[in-house]
Amino acid sequence: MIYLLRHGETVWNRAGRFQGQGDAPLTAEGVAQARAMGRRLAQEGLTRARLISSPLYRAWQSAVLVAEALSLEPHTIEFEPRLMELGFGDWEGLTREEVKAHALSEWRARKADVWNHVPPGGESLAELEARAEDWLSAHRDKEPLIAVSHGLTSRVLRGLYLGIRGPDVLRYSVRQTELYRLSGGQVETLSTELAELNELA
Repeated sequence: MIYLLRHGETVWNRAGRFQGQGDAPLTAEGVAQARAMGRRLAQEGLTRARLISSPLYRAWQSAVLVAEALSLEPHTIEFEPRLMELGFGDWEGLTREEVKAHALSEWRARKADVWNHVPPGGESLAELEARAEDWLSAHRDKEPLIAVSHGLTSRVLRGLYLGIRGPDVLRYSVRQTELYRLSGGQVETLSTELAELNELA
């Protein structure tokens, strides 16, 4: 059983910038989101689960907040490079408008084949899928664990768990007010109290 989380909102998320394997810290909202995910996991009784995180700072920062909510020691967090976000290379830190302004032909190439396109200095979604599958095959339906990852990586992992490959997984939600339980061949969405508050607003 895997509980799959996306990191909380970051400064670059808010600004609409490609993050990839670059990094930016959590916003105050992102801190609140990570804490809410930790509280939701506590409701699941996961106070002794393994906690695995992408080594990127925003994921680690979120994992520490989750650990606090579960009364786990931060030093027990395990780092897993295969859970990192897609590498966007030279595009990291840029907005879509900036990429289109400076590399329109590359942007068009990506739109033509989003799954196999490689941003300059980055990696393709097909390559991300391969490393995600390598990680998932070692953990599928074993002891409960919590994995803190990223938006695209989360979509790909959920697709692989359900036996779905390729760009169809890009339709999946990656809200930072929810998390996903992968168990028994099914993927279930678990909402935090922040999601419920957003619905009431």
